[in-house]
Amino acid sequence: MELIAEKWGGRPHYRGPVHELGDDEHGTWLWGPAGRTIHKGTGESFVTEQDALILVPPGAWWQPAWWIGHADLDLYVNINTPAERDGDSIVTVDLDLDVVRWVDGRVEVIDRDEFEAHQTRYGYPPGIVAAAEAATAVAYDLVAGRRPPFDGEAARRWVARARS
Repeated sequence: MELIAEKWGGRPHYRGPVHELGDDEHGTWLWGPAGRTIHKGTGESFVTEQDALILVPPGAWWQPAWWIGHADLDLYVNINTPAERDGDSIVTVDLDLDVVRWVDGRVEVIDRDEFEAHQTRYGYPPGIVAAAEAATAVAYDLVAGRRPPFDGEAARRWVARARS
């Protein structure tokens, strides 16, 4: 299976292989083992250093990822359009904003400058801008409050399943 993040207007952003682990009340859980190759829209690629657990919640404008063993990041939440299945792929449109929880517990929104620049550059419709802002605020509150699934309990169960 392939996880694809595009930029607005169908522009390529990132794509890489993942394994579908299963579903629970939070959505579909995907596993990206360390050592997989991620292709960037620029034509470059890189090899991942950490295992990644990714949650695809149905209808949500965010996609949390846990980069297992990362020195700085505890949780990385991409703000994006709701995921769509396309054959053996899951596709989202990345809307630049991200909510990050660092290993020291700090939570912050990053890439706001990119979001603001892309509103003009890519012509984000006002409804998309509003939805991204609203999703960022909700995701921030859920992450900061460590509310499920952002508390990590379900993630720990899925990591154990992926590694067994």
